[in-house]
Amino acid sequence: MNESKRYAIWNNKGGVGKTTLTYLLATEYAIENKSENVVVIDMCPQVNISEMLLGGNGKGETNLDSLYNSDINIASYIKSRYDRSRFSKLGSESGYFIKVVKYNDAMPENIYLLPGHNDLDLCGGLINYLASAPEKKAWGHSRKILIDLITSYEEANKNKQNKFFIDCNPSFASYTELAILGSNRLIIPCTADAASIRGLRNIFKVVYGKSTDDEDNPFTQFFSSCENVGFDLPRIHSVIQNKSRSHEKAPSSAFRANMDELIEVVNEYHKEYPSIFLSEKEVLNVKDGNTIAAVLNHLGIPLSKLAAKKYNIYRGTTKFDEKHVDEKQKNVLLKDLSKVLSIL
Repeated sequence: MNESKRYAIWNNKGGVGKTTLTYLLATEYAIENKSENVVVIDMCPQVNISEMLLGGNGKGETNLDSLYNSDINIASYIKSRYDRSRFSKLGSESGYFIKVVKYNDAMPENIYLLPGHNDLDLCGGLINYLASAPEKKAWGHSRKILIDLITSYEEANKNKQNKFFIDCNPSFASYTELAILGSNRLIIPCTADAASIRGLRNIFKVVYGKSTDDEDNPFTQFFSSCENVGFDLPRIHSVIQNKSRSHEKAPSSAFRANMDELIEVVNEYHKEYPSIFLSEKEVLNVKDGNTIAAVLNHLGIPLSKLAAKKYNIYRGTTKFDEKHVDEKQKNVLLKDLSKVLSIL
């Protein structure tokens, strides 16, 4: 088998639609490629993608709680490594991945999940403690935790092609470093605002130690540590202009201006550092699902299985918000997604 493709979906800014994009890509890819295993890894302490895959609001939360109680989640694994085997595998790594359809029958048979946990922030301290140990290459061992999980899954499923989608937290925490190093391809979602583009620039600084200006870059510690240990960094697969207007034939003028700036920034870095990129500056547009994302989050079903009708979306203990899924809106989003899926 060829090396698995492992996609981290990340921008160093919140609110750009990372989790929704990860969910859409993973579920639709699984539906279209039934012969492959599609593995979602939840490296965000908000655990939204875990709850969505496990059944959405209510059901997904209940299923995730049961996995918490069984210690089947990323935080439990990190704690077990800290307690029992700080610099080598436990031997039970493949057992941390669950077959999603066993918990949510709306999902395709070939999708798997390494569940997240809201203790992941606390685990950041454990990861950094391991990195400070006096043992040789302690930092490298501490940042190899997710790699160990992934390679164990690959070994247990070596007769199938495996594709990984890693949902990341926006902060560049130690557990985000695990996610970056566990991937070999990086998808960067952006929205039409300056902060999102600053987040894109930050990725080049903190991950790759690169800048296109003459200022000194003080954020090279991660890059330098990776070089010293010999870690391979992921190459940039694509930059996704996320959340443009789905009810318009083309993005609005304001969105278009930001899209142009985004392309300019990507071109700038591609010209200066072409080896960081996987291909020729893939910048793609995925239109906003508007109410669709809320419905998917509530129901926990793939977009292509979503019927065009009105839905009651649970909010709080008594109030329901009515959301209407339009068939045209859904098809526009699926068409945009197909362009991304075709190059995965």
